[in-house]
This record gives sequence, C-alpha cells and structure tokens, in this order.
Amino acid sequence: MSDQVDTFLAITGSSDTQTAQNFLEMSGNNLEAAISLFFEHGPSFGASNSNNDNNTPIDVSDDDEDARLAERLQNEENQHNIPDEPRAPIESRQERLVGDVFPGTFGGIGGSFNSLLNHGSREADIFGRTAGGIFAQRDDDIDVEEDNDSDGRIVELDSDDNDEDDGLNESQRRLQRLFRPPFDLIQKVDLDSAKVRARSSNKWILVNIQDTSDFQCQILNRDFWSNHTVKTLVRENFFFLQYHKDSRSGEQYSQFYHFDEYPHIAILDPITGERLKYWSKVPVVSEWVNEIEEFLKKFSLNPTSINPVVEHKPKIDIHKLTEEQQLQYAINQSMGNSGLEADPIEIKDDDDDDELVDDGDIQEINPEDLNPKELTEEEIIKQIEPVSHEEPENSSSVTRIQIRTGDGKRVVRKFDVEDPVRKVFEFTKFNFADDIGENGLFQLTSQRENLISKLEETINEAGLKNASVLLEIVG
Repeated sequence: MSDQVDTFLAITGSSDTQTAQNFLEMSGNNLEAAISLFFEHGPSFGASNSNNDNNTPIDVSDDDEDARLAERLQNEENQHNIPDEPRAPIESRQERLVGDVFPGTFGGIGGSFNSLLNHGSREADIFGRTAGGIFAQRDDDIDVEEDNDSDGRIVELDSDDNDEDDGLNESQRRLQRLFRPPFDLIQKVDLDSAKVRARSSNKWILVNIQDTSDFQCQILNRDFWSNHTVKTLVRENFFFLQYHKDSRSGEQYSQFYHFDEYPHIAILDPITGERLKYWSKVPVVSEWVNEIEEFLKKFSLNPTSINPVVEHKPKIDIHKLTEEQQLQYAINQSMGNSGLEADPIEIKDDDDDDELVDDGDIQEINPEDLNPKELTEEEIIKQIEPVSHEEPENSSSVTRIQIRTGDGKRVVRKFDVEDPVRKVFEFTKFNFADDIGENGLFQLTSQRENLISKLEETINEAGLKNASVLLEIVG
C-alpha cells in the first residue's frame, strides 16, 4: 500500500498522503484508476469524500477560548521581540528562476511569428502548460547519458556553477526516467519550419500530439517511443515532432487537422502539408513497424513517383440531418459504424480524417515518355494566395527585402532566410492588392531575373538576402 501511495504522489505531483489513500480506496487499490480519478476530478474530490466521514461534533466554547489564548500569547511574543535596532538587510543571492530556454522567436520557435505574442519561449510552443509532478519534464531535466541504476541525488549546476537540487526524491526520479519523452528524437521547431527542414532532408514529418493528463500518453513515451526498432525507423525516415495539446504549436496543429483522441500520431507530407496517415491510440510496436514499412514502400518523396491517393472522409453535419437520419446515425455510431447507409446526407468538406486508398505499387515515370501539361506563369500567379505574413524579430537568420513599384512606391519587409520565395509573392499580392487590381497578375524581378522560377527555393538559395525586388503589373 505504501508503494502505491508513493507512486501516486510521484505521478500526480501531490504531497497529501491522505488524499492518495482516499483515491486508492475509491478505486479498489487500482493505481491507474486512482490516477485517472485524480486528473479527472482534482484533489478536492478525494478530500471531500474523506471529510464526509468525519462527523465529530465541535465544541464551540473550547475553540473560542483557544483562539483568545493564542491571540494573547502572540501579542506577548510580539512585545518581547521588538528589536532595539533595525534588522540587517536581507543578504543578496543569485538563483536561476527559469531553466535554459531554446533560442529563436515565435516564443522561441522558428523565427517567424514572435510579433504575434511578444512573449513566451520555445518551451511554451512545444510543451505548453504541462501538469505538475514527474510529467512536467523539459529536455534538460535529466541527462540522457546518466546512469539509470544510480541511486545518488541529482544535483544540477546553474549558470554560476552553484549546486541546484532538482527537488525530486528517489522514487520520483525513477518514474521521471521511466516516462521520459523521446528528446533524442524530438525536433524543437514549429510546424512551418519543420516542413522546410523535412523537405531539405527528404524526410516525412511524424507528429505526436500529447495530453499529459491522459495516462495513455505517458504509456506511449514509456513503452513505444523508447523501443529501439521504433527509434531507428523514426530517425532514418522521419522529421519527428512532439507537441503538448495546449502548446501554441499543438493548438495550431489541432486547428488544421481534426482528431478526437490522445495520443495522436500522424504522418504529414512536407511538401503539401497533407496528412497521409494517423493513429489515435498507443500502437502495438510490431504492427506499427509493419504499417510504416508498408507506407514507405507505397509512398515516395521522389517527384517522379506516383503516390497512392489519400481519400479524406467528409464530416457529417448532424444539424442538417432529418430526425430519421439523426436516429439512424445514432444507431450506427452505437454499433461502431460511421455515417448513414440509407438516405443521402449533407456534409461539410472541412475535415481531415484520412483513409489510405491503395492504388498499387509506386510507378517510376520516365519524363521523356510522359509529357504533363505545365502550368503557365499566369496560372501559377493566380494560384498564389494573398497572405499578410507577420515579420520575424531581428536575428542572424532575418533579412530585409525591398519591394518597389514603377511609380516609386517602396516597401521594406523582413523575412527569414529559410522562408520560401513563395512567401514574398504572397505578401506582395496582399500588400499591393490595390495596385495589382482584380486581374491579379504581376511579376517580381531581381536583377532582371523573373523570380517565378524560384518560387519553391528559399530566400537564401535564391540570392535575395538584402535584395531589392521590382514589382511589375501585368495587363
């Protein structure tokens, strides 16, 4: 029983042994159920059940007498302790309030969107507002190379080389190592930066969204990401991201890609951003490895390969169904089916639930045998969306680009050198909308070279650092 209480306190971050015993009693000494009850209902739930059993009558007169006695003794003590001289000033000392944060902007991430919030750190973008206890881990909480069998007290050194205790007891440290996230795999960047880096390294993006209050997410870290075969497969083929659901990057992902359960794992195309496959529970390692190997056989990042088509299931809008259709839909859902099999229904095409459709093996295409229709410059320009991108804050990776028109109008804008040239076109189409007009056709040239041919190159690759770009209206 005492071991279960210690484990409960370590995982939940609570220090009240009575609350731990109450939750264990309520769950029949089932540790996992007790932890789930704690996260769902909070510590007051256990305390309230304990308080209900305490029906001891209170002697009001005794309490009043004790209060008067305590007040008198306190007054006497204060009179005796009045100092003859002013006390000495508090000794100054230096302590580290916050651990090392990751450099960069966007609250520490990516260097692109920090001006949206003007506060925060990269940890907030990735880890979010994590729960207390052993699950509130950061990358520098535990040394990866430490001896897991060591029973010594962990002491860190701050920036002044002073000893700094981690504040955890031996049991908590063991559990922290057990549930440690895969920091050796995690890339600490936001989703947009991950797409750029994954394209340059020719890898797929693998995203894991976690909810620290869901114990299944901790099981995923303990049993799945720690597996050597999984680590090898991820390291060789994927650009891996792990976000907490309440982090800025996690919330951004949730806005673009719909899912309901945690832990959520998904594969994204780094070029199109399309979600190709996903899991909504802790996968079995052997099955997951087989699925990934099958995926890698069918899908390729080679531009000359034809990938299988991913069919996105439309989301049913139950508010637009008839009463009979709603009843049929509820019956199907309760039986584990999805959708309606009888009358057609109205749906919204704004969901990203995915299903792989196997169109056969990958076929290599000979560009000489196949002559696809190439988009004209006019068609490419019309497909570019007008977007007002936020300027990144000053850093070594930020450059300024001047966009000028034929009538002398000039706009200077900051971009990250790793941003694609397409972002310059998107900003130009938004900022100069009145000049471009309804036709929407324009050209951007630098040193008499049309930049439309460098649309997917980075600003650095296109040689546009501190460049002056000429905007020419077509038509």
